[in-house]
Amino acid sequence: MFTSIRSKLIIWVLSIFSVIFTGLGFFLCYKLEGIVIGSIDRHLYNEVQLVASLLREEEANIEHELSEVAVGEYAIPLSGHYYQIVSSDNRIVASSPSLSVAGTSLPIISGTFIPSYENIIGPEKGPLRLMAQSFTVSDRTYTIQAADSLGDSYKILSSFKKIILIVFPLVFIISLIGILVITYLSLKPLNYFSKRIGQITEMNLNERIDKRGIDKELQPLASSFNTMMGRLEESFLRQSQFLSDASHDLKTPTSVIKSYCDVTLSRERTPSEYKEAMENISEMTNRISVIISRILEISRLESKIFSLNIVGMDLMDVMKDVLKLLEPSASASGIKINLSGQRVNISGDRERLTEAFVNIADNAIKYNKKDGSVDIVVGDKNGEALVTVTDTGIGIPEKGREKIFDRFHRIDESRSVVAGSGLGLSIVRAIIKAHGGRIEVESEIGKGSRFMIFLPL
Repeated sequence: MFTSIRSKLIIWVLSIFSVIFTGLGFFLCYKLEGIVIGSIDRHLYNEVQLVASLLREEEANIEHELSEVAVGEYAIPLSGHYYQIVSSDNRIVASSPSLSVAGTSLPIISGTFIPSYENIIGPEKGPLRLMAQSFTVSDRTYTIQAADSLGDSYKILSSFKKIILIVFPLVFIISLIGILVITYLSLKPLNYFSKRIGQITEMNLNERIDKRGIDKELQPLASSFNTMMGRLEESFLRQSQFLSDASHDLKTPTSVIKSYCDVTLSRERTPSEYKEAMENISEMTNRISVIISRILEISRLESKIFSLNIVGMDLMDVMKDVLKLLEPSASASGIKINLSGQRVNISGDRERLTEAFVNIADNAIKYNKKDGSVDIVVGDKNGEALVTVTDTGIGIPEKGREKIFDRFHRIDESRSVVAGSGLGLSIVRAIIKAHGGRIEVESEIGKGSRFMIFLPL
């Protein structure tokens, strides 16, 4: 139950409401009790002051006359309002008729000249609020005590508590209903969102969530989901293209092997013919092995399950090694390679970086024009190491520049020029990316291409 957003929201809101309502109830009861008791205390104070004024008026004949004093409600027998006057020797010198009729008295409490209040049990076993204050009359001290019944006040407080006990649960129930309705309406778009997501499969990855009509708070989620679906669709398309291209590139050598086997085995052959067939089969097998090795290599690079052997190196020395490796093929193709620039120190895997630069420079040789050239420049730019490889080859169409680093992707114009697997630049990008670098390409059809490899210094 507590695993859903709706249930958590309801529980949290109701918990907060419960705390607020309970605290409010106690606060209101406390304040009302203070108001009621304060009203009684003010009434008692006024009555005590009235009795004190009569006490002073009867100053000449105090004890004889005070027994006849009857003030307001205190003159009514059994009214719940009492007073008595106590001398300094704790002798009751006067009391209200309500006490005389009951044949009792208030508990004698030593008073002070400052009013004091307390709750007591009265003559009729009911709660009373008692006030006591001392006065000096004719050099004698008298304590005036006045008490009012708390029965009606307690009834008011009890009625108020009953109202709270009835109203607050009703408010709680109404709040619960309101929360249920609000959460239902608030989460309804999420239910729609979830339903739409559930309808998208690998067969309709091109579908997107329509942001129109969706609440403002859910629009970023819809945008993020649509972006994710776009990447997922692209990934599926690339995977499908990868399988198609891999099948195509592996199909050609396997078909050649099968053809050689079928033709060779169709009749008896001379030893030289068998040898020629085996050599051709071996060549095709090597080609398949290279393709498979490159597929495995790029899979390892992109899945980051390989480790780099990081060492300090001079990038110019690395490019000199690349130049030595490629000079034979460049000479055979009539291509001139030029290396220039400055020494730049970086950290990286020398073997992997050499492989990456060999792939780039080798492509520059393969797709170059006759008697063309390849210029390699080593330097730095804006705090990064920069290697520029420029050729005078056939160039790359603008629409194909973003995809040349995809696995098995080959420009259509290049297929008729050079045989290849379409994996070389994918491996280059993975190696450079693993070193925290990037590759940028500039090209113009018929004039050549320029690859710029940036690496951290």
